[in-house]
Amino acid sequence: MKLKTNLENWLNYDTNPLIVFSNNARVLYANEAGEYLLSFVSPKQVYDMIINYAPKEKGFEFVSEKFLFGDFEYSHAMIGYDNYDEIGVRFYKTIEASKNVDLDNLEKVNIYFLIDLARTYTFIEKEIEFVDLFDPDLPEIRCDKNRAIKLFSTIYELLKDNKTIKTEVKIKIGEYIKLNNKKYKLLEVDIYANDIKEKDLEFENITITFFENKISLLIPLIDK
Repeated sequence: MKLKTNLENWLNYDTNPLIVFSNNARVLYANEAGEYLLSFVSPKQVYDMIINYAPKEKGFEFVSEKFLFGDFEYSHAMIGYDNYDEIGVRFYKTIEASKNVDLDNLEKVNIYFLIDLARTYTFIEKEIEFVDLFDPDLPEIRCDKNRAIKLFSTIYELLKDNKTIKTEVKIKIGEYIKLNNKKYKLLEVDIYANDIKEKDLEFENITITFFENKISLLIPLIDK
């Protein structure tokens, strides 16, 4: 059965870098996360590293090693090839380390309420077209509400020069984070805009990644 879905869109919007090289280290394909990584790290550096872990025969292997490229850190990678002219790698973010969090001090809130409140505060004097793709069945999450509103307000402040902003909220498939030795799913919030100002942002247990036309947040889905 032929899929109507364009699988390249799934690859391109994945927050894990996927890069395919020729056998002379030329980049043949990179998804959006891969292009972002390569804007800070030379392709040759990535290529030389993955060649050391490549399987000796055609096929694909998971490598459970820590991969460091400056400020970029990945917990493992899938490396492989199905012909002798190309080799690919998919890095996976380091988000599985167990952390201790005081869950008793977290409030239960609706993620859409946080986003709407932050936008109302940020754009009180400016007309913006908001395009929202929200899953109405998502449960409430537990977080530090005041700090979360401040984080979203800061992010939307970086987008104030845009006329249209798209926000998508969904559950991240296949990834999780460990808090207090318990696994939690991840909520992915992607905020798209044409003009994005970069800023160093940190928030405990939330991964924030800047792309050319998107800011992506991975948030622990703590719902109990």
